[in-house]
Amino acid sequence: MQQTRQRWRWFLVAFAFVTNASSVFGIETVTVSRDGEQQELSGRILVEAQDGGLLLETPEQIIWTIMPEEIVSRRSDDASFELADRKQLTALTLRELPPGFNVHNTAHYVICYNTSKAYAQWCGALYERLHRAFLNFWKGHGIELTANEPLVAVVFRDKAGYRAYSQPELGEATNSIIGYYSLKSNRIVSYDLTGLEQLRAPGDRTGTMAHISQMLRRPQAERTVATIIHEATHQIAFNSGLQRRFADNPLWLSEGLAIYFESPDLKSRKGWRRIGAVNQFRLRQMRSYLQKRPAGSLTSLIVDDQRFRDSRLANHAYAESWSLCYHLIRTRPQEFKAYLEKIGQKPPLEPTDPEARLAEFKAAFGDDIGLLDKEFVKAIQQWR
Repeated sequence: MQQTRQRWRWFLVAFAFVTNASSVFGIETVTVSRDGEQQELSGRILVEAQDGGLLLETPEQIIWTIMPEEIVSRRSDDASFELADRKQLTALTLRELPPGFNVHNTAHYVICYNTSKAYAQWCGALYERLHRAFLNFWKGHGIELTANEPLVAVVFRDKAGYRAYSQPELGEATNSIIGYYSLKSNRIVSYDLTGLEQLRAPGDRTGTMAHISQMLRRPQAERTVATIIHEATHQIAFNSGLQRRFADNPLWLSEGLAIYFESPDLKSRKGWRRIGAVNQFRLRQMRSYLQKRPAGSLTSLIVDDQRFRDSRLANHAYAESWSLCYHLIRTRPQEFKAYLEKIGQKPPLEPTDPEARLAEFKAAFGDDIGLLDKEFVKAIQQWR
């Protein structure tokens, strides 16, 4: 995780000297030396810094940040770059996973799993329902999205396998995160939630989808199911044209949207069935925050992502992000659409300073942030 952050910092600093290379055709093959080992990567260059640093996407949708001192050699040809098809993507993904993984295919997903087939099927049904609803929701708001490439989800049997796989990317965060969407690999990674002791009851069996659905409809499963939906929402957003990977997407927008879609419906057999329900968990957090919310809170949320980086402030930042998205979608849908489309056009690794972020927001929603804030706080008091 720390290495990932360092790479991000380097690219943002180096961006002043960047050439956007996403329009360049051809395959670039780069030999990289990292952690004492050499690795050959082939794909298309998305961004090239003047000092030689690269952002490279491989056919299996992995985006590599390559620092200049890691490059041993590089060569290019004039072959056209193509993303891997479903069969190729499956083979490339399985090659990276430990032995024993199987594959469950759905219309839009390749689910690689080493847990029960029933649990993989439950995940597939949940993902497909969300996928269909996500695209239909934005179509109803005048935003036509496309999602033609298969999306990859990796489901481990248990937490131990999940932690071993995720630790290089997440570090110690694997101890507290039950699933995540990786901007680098473009995959959702999680493990079988039916193995969590706090969700089990005496006599539980997990051999069928019916038993799995029964377990995950329990009240104590609400936050775990919400997490899976949340991460799947990120994946769809970054693969449908709504957002771009490695672009400077404001975190309040990315996280607020994911929370907007995540609210589980525990009466549903699949654990989720509707979009835009009041997120009671985040609403409670937001109302608690209102009692001590400082002046300028809304502006601080908009201009940078610092509150999300501070463990003391993060929960309230997530709650306020959901609240703001919920409010704007309900009360200013056309302005929200215009703002989304503006953010969605940002190229990879082009940083936006706080003043520019605030200007983007004001261009969509008006200059009077104070008035918007008053309307926003009043609305929160009325939500049920």
